[in-house]
Amino acid sequence: MTQRDSREIIERLFSRTRHGIKLGLDRMLAASDETGNPQNAYSSIHVAGTNGKGSVCAYMEAVIRSTGFRTGLFTSPHIVNFEERFIINGNPVPTLKWLEVYCDVENIIEKYNLTFFEAITLIAFELFKREKVEWAIFETGMGGRLDATNIIVPRVSVISVIGMDHTEYLGKNLSSIATEKLGIVKKNVPLVMLKSPQSAIESLAIKRCDEMSAPCFMVSEDHSGEYATNVNSTNFLYNGKKFTTTLNGKFQVKNAMVAIKALECAGFNDIASMADGIASTILPGRFQILELLNRIVVFDVGHNPNAAEAMADALKIRFDGLPMCFVTGIMKDKDIAGILSHYCGMATRLILTKPKTDRAAPVEYLSGLVPAGFTGICENIPDVDMALAVALGRGEKIICITGSFFTVSEAMIALGVDPY
Repeated sequence: MTQRDSREIIERLFSRTRHGIKLGLDRMLAASDETGNPQNAYSSIHVAGTNGKGSVCAYMEAVIRSTGFRTGLFTSPHIVNFEERFIINGNPVPTLKWLEVYCDVENIIEKYNLTFFEAITLIAFELFKREKVEWAIFETGMGGRLDATNIIVPRVSVISVIGMDHTEYLGKNLSSIATEKLGIVKKNVPLVMLKSPQSAIESLAIKRCDEMSAPCFMVSEDHSGEYATNVNSTNFLYNGKKFTTTLNGKFQVKNAMVAIKALECAGFNDIASMADGIASTILPGRFQILELLNRIVVFDVGHNPNAAEAMADALKIRFDGLPMCFVTGIMKDKDIAGILSHYCGMATRLILTKPKTDRAAPVEYLSGLVPAGFTGICENIPDVDMALAVALGRGEKIICITGSFFTVSEAMIALGVDPY
């Protein structure tokens, strides 16, 4: 097996998306059992949520690694390289290592006709075992209750922000979506959750935890004493202890607090290691700011209105009053009007584009959903590379590339950016 073969195998894995999304855990339970249940070879943490779960995962991985443990982190989707889905001790796994695992479990993947996400979850389980990972963090793919990752028995379950997304699978209202995500709660396993502004969601969480005899911890801004935000970092207090995050955006304080509480529930209580890990956390594509070609380029993979609002708030803090060009391509199954309303509140120029995926909305459709009151310039460029060239040829110093993982991925590749 060579590195060159990886492209063919990745295509083979992605072809399994044609099977669609198959809800249910029976296939994963059977496949993992036949593999020897590798997911039980290490301690784990399970994270669900609509927004913020990637940040929470990254914070926890960095802290656990800073204490000296060997870590694994399974997240999705990747931005540029498939290997980003499997992070070992802070670095994407070498290609040949996951290829070796794939070859050994391919017959099981075929036997149980696993979907793409089920297949790569099985690969992650076995890969982390072979790499002698001591603590693994698993991010759910979409929901929770029927997610392929939900066969693990973690030391702590975590839920970040719950919002409207994937409504065709998870339900048409927040209560239905919350119920699906609360499906990760296991018997006697503590749940750490960002306190919801909707009391009904909090009540659902408490009820679910009572049913499972699981301790329930709600994290709110009341636990924080944020006291300084500058261009490079945010300093904040959590239960009287000082922490610093270099991830941009005020919302990252909430994500960090959720991570800290979850780590405490998992038995990590060394404040110095906790602070070091939080301060060293990196997360590509989440309000990631780079200086490129004499411009300030902001990459953000946010793909729903809550994420767009958080990005707009972060831009106000960092670049308030400066002209901004937004390059955005959005998937057609998203709340496009809701997303664009937040972008248009900040953009002086809006370039609508379409990444190379059938899931993306055509630019003509996007343009029809631009708010009528938008006073900036709107351009339709149905190719991400060309949209970037146009943006770089205009006068705005700040270029924001956002709307989906697909858009950010194509832009990073075009600009020669390595996410890690």
